[in-house]
Amino acid sequence: MNFLFLCTHQIQNLIPLFVELDKKKDINFKTLYWDKIDEEHFDPLFNQKINFNIDSFKNYNYEYFYNNKKNTKDTTKISNQFLVSFKLIKYLFNKKFDVILVYGYYFPHLIALIIAKLLRKKTVIRSVSYNLGKRHYIKKILRNCYYRFVNLFIDDFWAIGELNTNFFINFGVKKERIKLIPSSQINKQFVFKNDEDFNIAKKDVFEKHPQLENKKIILYPGKFLKKKRPMFLIEGFIDAKVNNDWILVLVGGGGYYHNHVLEFINKKPKNIFYLGFKNLKEISILYMFSEIVVLPSDYGETNGNVLLEASQYNCSLIASNRVGIHPEIITNQTGLVFEASKKDELAKQIQLLTDDKILREKFKENNLKFSKIIQPKYAADKITQILKNYEL
Repeated sequence: MNFLFLCTHQIQNLIPLFVELDKKKDINFKTLYWDKIDEEHFDPLFNQKINFNIDSFKNYNYEYFYNNKKNTKDTTKISNQFLVSFKLIKYLFNKKFDVILVYGYYFPHLIALIIAKLLRKKTVIRSVSYNLGKRHYIKKILRNCYYRFVNLFIDDFWAIGELNTNFFINFGVKKERIKLIPSSQINKQFVFKNDEDFNIAKKDVFEKHPQLENKKIILYPGKFLKKKRPMFLIEGFIDAKVNNDWILVLVGGGGYYHNHVLEFINKKPKNIFYLGFKNLKEISILYMFSEIVVLPSDYGETNGNVLLEASQYNCSLIASNRVGIHPEIITNQTGLVFEASKKDELAKQIQLLTDDKILREKFKENNLKFSKIIQPKYAADKITQILKNYEL
């Protein structure tokens, strides 16, 4: 069976999944990218050049249309989407495939789905979309029309969780056509070559940031965007009045609140530190030595990948009820969920979790159990089984 996975560009948490799918003898797997983004590229949301420090193109089969893109924003420009669509039409008519999966509801993916249906191929979508948030009435109508139209050309919908399942249902998909495959994540085995590589990265992080030594860390890993609300978290942490053993550590940056956060932190607030952008090795070390990872996002947050990444590293979690993964946090008892509009509720949860070691240990243990279903091999095994059951 020939299985084609269509994706905009390399997305870090998908790379280990591609490597695992490439190992499967039952399928002939290939990833098709619109663009091959440079290892070091400008990310407009971080507002800087970044490098995740992993090999994005090793040990799996891939093709791409355009090379040497240096800015991720260029990928989703309307002009690029039209160019990609023309390339896709020619590609799909000339290449052999049995099943095509599109990652997201982009316009070129609609073109790919239409072509695939004309060729009588099996079509699948993988999306991290949710239907939370306040939108203008006209935008609601347009979204409803577009998603329902695209869904006419899709055979199967592979959901990542409860809210993502509800998103598909909201736009006319019958539940029996939705298959649940939890989102696979970057893991320690993929990020670090061996124990020596891990120890070098660990030493480097603590040499750069000696203020982390012998402290209990509450970690915020993310961009400083409006929807992610880093200042909301900082204010909640201050209101919680935790003892001096605890520090709030922010990594990432960029975005609307970047200068605001830095101006605040430069006033030397006690126990709050900003460490800048961290690649996947560095952030993995920080996960491993953090007690709590927080994502206080407002509407617009999708899955909350950083929480899933952290769940593998013995962390407990705090998230708002507007983060996509929040129902799974409640169901699996891996952390606390607060009402997104209530800063005092966030402060109370920070206070509760920093005071209650037994509760933290319970959440950590449950996270390690939960993390087994977000391993790349788990998702690859499940995908392979689903593909084998298709009648082609």
